[in-house]
Amino acid sequence: MLSVGGCGSPSYRYVTNKKDGVFLRVPNDWNHQEMPGPALFGIDARSVSPEMLQGLMSREWVVGIDAAARFDATQLLVPDALQPKGFVQVRHLLPEEANAVSTNSLRNLVVAVDDAEADQEKAVRENPYSARLTPNFLLLADSPVRDRDGVHGVHLVYQVRTDAGLVTIDQTSLLDTAQTVLYQLVLACSSLCYAQHGQQIGDVAKSFTIEPTDRGQ
Repeated sequence: MLSVGGCGSPSYRYVTNKKDGVFLRVPNDWNHQEMPGPALFGIDARSVSPEMLQGLMSREWVVGIDAAARFDATQLLVPDALQPKGFVQVRHLLPEEANAVSTNSLRNLVVAVDDAEADQEKAVRENPYSARLTPNFLLLADSPVRDRDGVHGVHLVYQVRTDAGLVTIDQTSLLDTAQTVLYQLVLACSSLCYAQHGQQIGDVAKSFTIEPTDRGQ
């Protein structure tokens, strides 16, 4: 469910899923649109039947977010975008997925952050000057998150070098207290874009609020 902020707050609008207790706000001139899922985690998508796929879609809510003048669902996961793009997601995990997820694995849901950080540290040891001058990976923020009702996870901001240059990703990945529901907000764009819009992206990330409901699994 999407709702526009009241007349007293015209600079942003709310993106909400009241059924799952998820709220965030985005600048009023950003676009957002509910999208079909699912994004599988811990399951080989090749083994999923059409019937199971329909069932999985009923367990996931995804809204694409696009700061460009025109919403483009095909470009939401292009990290070197010139305007902030990304998605907010709620995923009611299947037992197989819940068994595969942990607080530590939340770090690596978008990019293999731990591996990238280890590779960068190795590069610095082997060639300190070059590796620091043109890093392939740079962790800018790494904060544990623990909210009320046992919601917990991690907030990361990191830069990754791609063929198109440096990109910056702001990632918040959370689990409920039983670790059966995944909540995720991911925003990304080129590092030049992030330098220009980092404050806006940070404000959206700070507004990401989870109030777990009693919705069945």
